[in-house]
Amino acid sequence: MPSSAKLGLLAVGLLAASLTLAQVPLPGTQPREGNLKLETINLCASCHGQTGSGQRDPYQSWQSGLMAFAAKDPVFRAALSVANQDIPGIGEFCLRCHAPRGFLAGRALPADGSALDSDDLMGVTCAVCHRLVDPRAAEARWLVKALPPGLGNGMMVLDPAYVMHGPYGDDPRIRMRPHGARKSLFLIGGDVCGTCHDVSNPRQAVDPATQPPHAYGHIERTYSEWALSEYATRGAAGTCQSCHYPAVTGGGYPTRFRENPKREHFAEHGPAGGSTWVQETIWRLWPAQDLDRPALRRGQEKARAMLRAAATLELTFPNSDQVRLRITNETGHKLPTGYPEGRRMWVNVRFFDAEGRLLDEIGRYGEQEMIVRGRKVQLPTLLDPQRTRVYECLPALSPEQARKFGKQPGPSFFFVLNDQIAKDNRIPPRGFNNSAFAEHLCQPVGASYADGQHWDEIDWALPPGTVRVSARLMYQSVSAEYVVFFAEEDRSSDWGGKLYDVWTQTGHCPPEIIAEVARQLASPPP
Repeated sequence: MPSSAKLGLLAVGLLAASLTLAQVPLPGTQPREGNLKLETINLCASCHGQTGSGQRDPYQSWQSGLMAFAAKDPVFRAALSVANQDIPGIGEFCLRCHAPRGFLAGRALPADGSALDSDDLMGVTCAVCHRLVDPRAAEARWLVKALPPGLGNGMMVLDPAYVMHGPYGDDPRIRMRPHGARKSLFLIGGDVCGTCHDVSNPRQAVDPATQPPHAYGHIERTYSEWALSEYATRGAAGTCQSCHYPAVTGGGYPTRFRENPKREHFAEHGPAGGSTWVQETIWRLWPAQDLDRPALRRGQEKARAMLRAAATLELTFPNSDQVRLRITNETGHKLPTGYPEGRRMWVNVRFFDAEGRLLDEIGRYGEQEMIVRGRKVQLPTLLDPQRTRVYECLPALSPEQARKFGKQPGPSFFFVLNDQIAKDNRIPPRGFNNSAFAEHLCQPVGASYADGQHWDEIDWALPPGTVRVSARLMYQSVSAEYVVFFAEEDRSSDWGGKLYDVWTQTGHCPPEIIAEVARQLASPPP
């Protein structure tokens, strides 16, 4: 981040430090505005569930994705608790996207989520997305008192009428439907995802009512990364939905309708993401909350398939004693993307001799001693990060911000306090442009990528006697360091402890292999 941008964020952070969230309001549909009432997921499921169509069943499909667990995710709940400790009341901002039904009903206060009801805990439900209106459309100005200045930060504009927006309009062949239907290009385009996938700290804005979220307080920029990439120019084939909500044949209507039109396509409603572990924690922590175990398993399978398609690897030998790995980003955003804390990707390389003996390994994963709750324990983590390349985004505290809040400067997990990006070497997507990404505060930090570069290359010296090299690209959605942070820092709830305990009970969120490649040398180095 340029020094001027750091100073600007610092000045705004100091100005806003004494403000409560209520004094930094965000525009869009407000709690209890327009007598808006969102239907429960069970009401939607009464017609759009149990259709006997497997992954084409909207309700069953929705249950497989993390949208359904946005308010139950123990990582989120622990982060919410620590955020409220650091800035009392800031959790209301977090609940806008993680429990939007509760936020819109005024139940995001208290900000710890204690007022959320069982339906709010269903996360991002059908009625939330299918009521969304493009805040840039002319009609939006009639629905809210203040229009959002840009996409992001959960600044939603919702249709108060009992009309569901989607890829199809009203269908005269369907009767008995309790609600109307309206065709919405916004809902089937990538821009709708920007509602919650560009996230910025409103306390670091000069005026969050007039500034677009991408212009201040970088927390997450997945939408911006896509919108500034080549994928955003590809039409329907390059939308977020084209990968995360893949189309399946037919589906949508309940089989009990006598007239059941077969549509040419229907999207899976459980978005495939990058987490293959949190599903296990949800099952353990919320066993009586209408969970579908097979759906959770499908979610894990879809996530693994998504990860396997995220990158390609190529090994070459520039000379007789050197190996080069090229990693190509095959996604429509940075690799990896999403919330930055605890999420990382690294390269594991192994060198073998003619007898198959391991000569050296870079990027090893194994147990290391850490202090948790005053005890020394052995926990799995990346053992030699200095020898390999770790792709990650590290938010940080400036020295001034650290002094203000009594913290240590540098990279930190105190995400509502962080005012800098210390490192961001994640691989850009196709169409990357340095100046455009800098305008959205998501430029590389501590790394250099040329305009258009959507790959990275790493060279290593070959150990003497090497005849075979194998490389793997590893991904981990939650690191040991991140989990231990919550176990130590959460003093206002039991979620930090719950997260640590369920993490240890479910295999410590082991890394996934995104891609792997191996090559033999024509002749070993001397």
